[in-house]
Amino acid sequence: MTLERVLKAAVNAMIRGHHSPYCYSAHVPGKGYVNDGSAGFDRADYLKQLEWSARCEVDNLGFAPGYAEPGYAKPKRGVLFANWNVFPDKLQGILERMGYECEWSDEWALCDECEKAVRTEPSGYFWEPAFKEKEGSIVCRECYGDDDDE
Repeated sequence: MTLERVLKAAVNAMIRGHHSPYCYSAHVPGKGYVNDGSAGFDRADYLKQLEWSARCEVDNLGFAPGYAEPGYAKPKRGVLFANWNVFPDKLQGILERMGYECEWSDEWALCDECEKAVRTEPSGYFWEPAFKEKEGSIVCRECYGDDDDE
């Protein structure tokens, strides 16, 4: 099964009510934010917004062929970046069994030279960036090497 088919099936399963998103709230006019759209009067608005959000994430799904971050193994098929909150909680496990690694899009970026994944948010207290920012570009340690001419 292809990545596109798995993602499409995940979105459709949520909209049909077979699965719920990992963590999603929709803003329903006149009601504010609702967590699951379980009340009959807000269910259609909730599902419409959930479908729109999930399809936008699919369209904007990030991909890297591997990691440029120390301590990460080379994935079989690549690294996917998204806001996983708008997908079913089991989707990440399915994608990992297919050979992908799943990361949060707000914590990672791509090296502008090799297009590998670099972490931009700390993973722990002793974390240090494995990239440099040069003229608006992110360049990983593998690409800039030992060049310290900043």
